[in-house]
Amino acid sequence: MKSILTRLKTTGSIVLPVVFVVVFVLNLSFGTVSLSPLKIFQLLKQDTPEKYMIWNLRFPRVLMATLTGIALSSVGNIFQAIMKNPLVDPYLIGTSAGASFGALLGIYFTVNSIAHISIPTMSFVFAVLASTLTIILARKGTVIPTVHLVLSGVLISTMFSAGSMLLLNIANKSLVTGHVWLFGSFSGVTFTDLILPTISLTILIVLTLILNKELDVMTLGEKEAKSLGVNVELLKWLFYLLGSFVTATFVSRTGIIGFVGLIVPHMARTLAGPKHKNNILATIFIGGMLMSVCDTLARTILNPVEIPVGIITSLIGAPFMFVLLKLKNGVKNV
Repeated sequence: MKSILTRLKTTGSIVLPVVFVVVFVLNLSFGTVSLSPLKIFQLLKQDTPEKYMIWNLRFPRVLMATLTGIALSSVGNIFQAIMKNPLVDPYLIGTSAGASFGALLGIYFTVNSIAHISIPTMSFVFAVLASTLTIILARKGTVIPTVHLVLSGVLISTMFSAGSMLLLNIANKSLVTGHVWLFGSFSGVTFTDLILPTISLTILIVLTLILNKELDVMTLGEKEAKSLGVNVELLKWLFYLLGSFVTATFVSRTGIIGFVGLIVPHMARTLAGPKHKNNILATIFIGGMLMSVCDTLARTILNPVEIPVGIITSLIGAPFMFVLLKLKNGVKNV
């Protein structure tokens, strides 16, 4: 097993980018109308309904799915390193619960003609609000104890989840779309929807690559990191706030999608090793591929019926996480 993993680490840096590009193009090929990769690129020179369908409808959707996978996986990787906990995911600090409540509130207002409010905007506002409240509750002066953060995240998540359930019960059948949103979907994504998420994700990845050595030291523990000159609290504040913001920008548009941010960092560390300058790149490629493939399955497997993508990621993620925990390799390297 060790020799196999060593070979994977050696070849992964070459193979992953190539596979990533191939998977992206194949995801563009499959759908209600399936076309060969060659035909897809030939459409760029044409002015046909097929060109509009592929490049104006399917392309932004596949791109959003890819970026969402990258975002959730990267935030999960960083949070696991900072908290030295292999079971942490991007939704730990209440982001998903806040986003859910905001989206359901927006849907409720719209359906009942109380006010016409943008659902993604409401979702984003409450996602940021929930994350901010968690961090404020957790901090002790200028310090954010990890245990306090986890407990505050559970508290805020419980509060907003209760609010979501209350809305669902009050609204009864008028929030059917809310149930679908809670399991995630990339349907109807446009190029405009990509702007803010892409900017926030780019900032996160650049900072992660710049501060990769500090993140490596953080995996040793906070005391060890402080003794080696790392400004632990500044690093935690920076990545907690930025990670929450990045998660909010994506979740507010796509809905709640589980397991990706939890399992992909383990896969990346197994493939690329514990150093963040290597495994963050592996996280980007694996996370992007996994999410985009799951979305392609969601929109094609029961065509013309579309399955919420969160169901697909859960069906794949749960058994995969079980295998990873049994192997213990990914967990040991956290």
